[in-house]
Amino acid sequence: MQDWKRQMGKTAAVMALAASFVLPGMFPLKAEAREEGTAPSVAFSDSAGHWAAKDIEAAARSGLVQGFPDGTFQPEQTVTQEQFLTLVERVVPPFAGHEPDAFIRESYLSQAAGRWSENTYKHMAAAGIMTSGKPTDSLNRLEATRILLAALGHQSEGEKYRGTKARFFPDLSPNNEQQVMIAYPAYKMGIMAGYPDGTFRPDEKISRAQAVVLLNRLGSTMKELYPGTVTEDEKKAMTKAVASFVDDVMDQKQIRRYDELVSYVKKNKLPVTESFLREHFSFMQYQVHDYVRFPAFDELTYFAKIDPGKYRMTVQYYAGELGGSVDKTFYLSSADGKSFRLIGKDE
Repeated sequence: MQDWKRQMGKTAAVMALAASFVLPGMFPLKAEAREEGTAPSVAFSDSAGHWAAKDIEAAARSGLVQGFPDGTFQPEQTVTQEQFLTLVERVVPPFAGHEPDAFIRESYLSQAAGRWSENTYKHMAAAGIMTSGKPTDSLNRLEATRILLAALGHQSEGEKYRGTKARFFPDLSPNNEQQVMIAYPAYKMGIMAGYPDGTFRPDEKISRAQAVVLLNRLGSTMKELYPGTVTEDEKKAMTKAVASFVDDVMDQKQIRRYDELVSYVKKNKLPVTESFLREHFSFMQYQVHDYVRFPAFDELTYFAKIDPGKYRMTVQYYAGELGGSVDKTFYLSSADGKSFRLIGKDE
């Protein structure tokens, strides 16, 4: 598989959980079981007294996980990459997705061809959420952390730590930028904690119990990062506002110069501020044809209402071989929740 840094999507250009587990004893998921209390209380014979007992039982009650036919959960059994990816697929908001490009099909999806997890791999690839090994490979803490950051649309948080000399963990060197840009933001966000001895242990394998705890954190962190109530009509209107503008200038008009873009917006009196243009189209000042593509807007999307009349929309997607996995955030304003203006972050 290609270098995972390409899938992280942090090149210079970027700078300017559908299928259920079907094998017995795995983590089967039910699309309808997403809320606590939808299933009766579940107790496993081997989870009592376990450090993750509460998380395991909560996940079981919600329908997220199941135990083995003998009534055990086997919390210390390791989790494979395809198992964890399928669990994450069921925790993130539903999204339509689209057909993967040739590069993804050849270099990534071929590993899951014919497996029970094939549809999950295909679906999550549209969101740029990918594993780096074979589906049956065990999952380590660093890999799980990278997937969780992408699932939250926050892998770009790693850019804050590029070149840092700070040392958060004794077993992670600031010289290893790849590890730092994954572990540091996840630690600061509370997604992944260190061990009592202060270590991160990036290569340690993830157990079933640890996977459940991480998925519970994923769900609670989503609520914190994307606050406010956004109606379905508002979501549709926000998506249409951004998608139609991007399609108009990039595909229909094929504008490739920043000054031309500014003139076009002003001439047609479009509901777009220059701050928005600087945040998302400044690359046009430096490159003409070679750019990281925008989302198709049918990928994993999070919506938030951050102030009265101000909204935030984050799209996690695969931006092609050049960009890899990318999260892009748009800000919008609206007085009625129907008509939206595209604005800058600080407007």
